[in-house]
Amino acid sequence: MFRIWDHVKKFLLEIKILLSTKVQLSKLAIIQVNKKKFCSLFNFYFLKDENKFVGVILGILCILQINMLWKYRVELQLAFDRNISYIPTQLILNNLLYIVYLTMASFILLIANKPRRKYSKIGPKLISLLASFFPYLLIFAPETTLLRVPIFIPLLLMFLGVIISVTALLSLKKSFSITPEVRGFVVSGLYSFVRHPMYLGGFISALGFVLFRLNIFSIVVYVVWLVTQVWRARFEEQLLVKEYPDYEKYLKKTSAFFPMPKMWQ
Repeated sequence: MFRIWDHVKKFLLEIKILLSTKVQLSKLAIIQVNKKKFCSLFNFYFLKDENKFVGVILGILCILQINMLWKYRVELQLAFDRNISYIPTQLILNNLLYIVYLTMASFILLIANKPRRKYSKIGPKLISLLASFFPYLLIFAPETTLLRVPIFIPLLLMFLGVIISVTALLSLKKSFSITPEVRGFVVSGLYSFVRHPMYLGGFISALGFVLFRLNIFSIVVYVVWLVTQVWRARFEEQLLVKEYPDYEKYLKKTSAFFPMPKMWQ
């Protein structure tokens, strides 16, 4: 009798172990399926069409920028009431221009057609994404600890930089992309003077922010970002040379970032 009961307990224990194993296996199968779905979605939105993915992010940043401007409307109004007009006016203009830039960039990326040529490797894409979003680290820079610059200088640089970037974007239109892709060969407007005017605009506006919060952290971030932008520009030029033979002549005729006097001779 006891032996029979021992066999029954053993049998029940084996069933329990079997059921728990099946549950674990089913959970594991669900995890693997979800992992495959996530990888496929990531592959579609990031690796295959990463610019549309970035377009969504820029759209979100645009909404956040509008919200921030609305949030500080009371403080700006108080400044105007106290006859302090230059700084709040410049802040409003800078933010509005940046909102225009983000809106245009997001819209172009979301409606852009397939590129004529792009990198299959992920390295150039990651470098370009790093270069695009690395300056946002300047937001976390502490207050100025080295040299106090009159506030109108940083504000003016930020304004000038965004103006250049927006003007360059108007020339690029649907040829614009975040990661290195060939969507067209533009030589009009600011591109008749330099090959990367949008980066020039970014250099100037980011420099304004660095001067606004001048310290070791902001300087290091700015220098690292400059290096990644130069690296990113080289990736773009390599693709353009392969797609357009005339780009070699354009390389010899123009400088990469800063206009040179010889171009106006």
